[in-house]
Amino acid sequence: MRHLAFWILFFILANSLHAQENDLAYFIAKAEENVPILLENENLQKIGALQNDMIRAQNNAFQVGASSDILIAPYFNNNGKLLDITTMPSANAIGYDVGITNGGLYSAQVNVTRNLFNKAIVDNLLFQNKMGIEALQLTSEEIKNHLGKNITDTYILAYQIQLQEKFTENIIEDLEKRLSVVELLVKRGILMESDYLLLQVDLENRGLELKQLHNNFINTYTQLGNLSGVEVIEFPVLPEPKIALETQMDTFFFERRFINDSLQLTANQEVFENQYKPQVQVYGNSGLNAVELANIERKVGLSAGLRLTIPIYDGKQRKINAMQNRLMYENLEAYKRNTEIQLQNNLESIRDQITTAEKNLADMEIQLGKQENLMEIYKGKLVQGQVSIIDYLNIIQNYRLMAYTKMQAQTNLWLLYSQFNFTNW
Repeated sequence: MRHLAFWILFFILANSLHAQENDLAYFIAKAEENVPILLENENLQKIGALQNDMIRAQNNAFQVGASSDILIAPYFNNNGKLLDITTMPSANAIGYDVGITNGGLYSAQVNVTRNLFNKAIVDNLLFQNKMGIEALQLTSEEIKNHLGKNITDTYILAYQIQLQEKFTENIIEDLEKRLSVVELLVKRGILMESDYLLLQVDLENRGLELKQLHNNFINTYTQLGNLSGVEVIEFPVLPEPKIALETQMDTFFFERRFINDSLQLTANQEVFENQYKPQVQVYGNSGLNAVELANIERKVGLSAGLRLTIPIYDGKQRKINAMQNRLMYENLEAYKRNTEIQLQNNLESIRDQITTAEKNLADMEIQLGKQENLMEIYKGKLVQGQVSIIDYLNIIQNYRLMAYTKMQAQTNLWLLYSQFNFTNW
């Protein structure tokens, strides 16, 4: 008894896990794992984080480098010599002014520089980079929202086809039973052979319809796999989509995007104005520095200094840049106002559509129940030979159309839920 209970529990858990591997949440989660553009965005965010280290290294760290120069400035016709390298040329010698070249340069040095008092400059660069990273994060959220919407809609369509396929299978199963009954009635002379053939043709038509529905399901399921980055090797039964309406958002995505765009404008302006801040740099070098080869081994030393840079005039570039940023901010404000109006209008419209769709679906459920009762009555009369095959097939066709209409209404309602959640974000 214990073994039996164990195996029952095992199969229940196995079926539950299998269902979870094919539900809507599974496909959305797989898409967020597998879609390359999300991975690319994630890597771009990591690159942005590394850029913070780059900014600090470029602006705060000591910059150390080595340099070497060899410059020869010879003189012609110097004291009777055709070519001479000297720091004391005669008045008749031909060559560069010795005050400029000193006759040559022999240098091999290690140079060190570092910026001082530049915290404000570095902070502006880091803030600009931070806004860029946040923009990438917002883009990832937007991609996920669009991805979730596309997958949800495709899943809903696949589930609708699955329902139609199952419904058609039930119709075929019922027609096969009726065909056996009609065959007996034909043999007894209650119904004509043409009635049997008519029912048989309708049964064959339903079989063709079932094949087409199955092909449609395969195509839609494959599309679902493509959107999710999931390899399609089988076509399991899909569980009913679980879609709950999201509550009203306190802050919509477009508002967060507007804030980020505005801060990016501010950050860009601050970085542009870094060039107008006084900049102090300490520098030093050590090594060989000589203008002649004589006693060059003793021309080793070091030097250090401070460099102050103060911008004075740039042709009003600072003012022009500020004006450009103000105009771009006005553009953002205009788009924000327009988006807010559209969003509220769309949400209100979808709410009204959902209310109407839910009422229509409830009415269709009642009507479909009446159709089912009527069909059961005709089944009984068909067995007794009291109705024609044409009348019976018409009843089935009406029932089928009503069932399909209800399935489409349910699908449309789920799609409205999906659209509402996509918009209310």
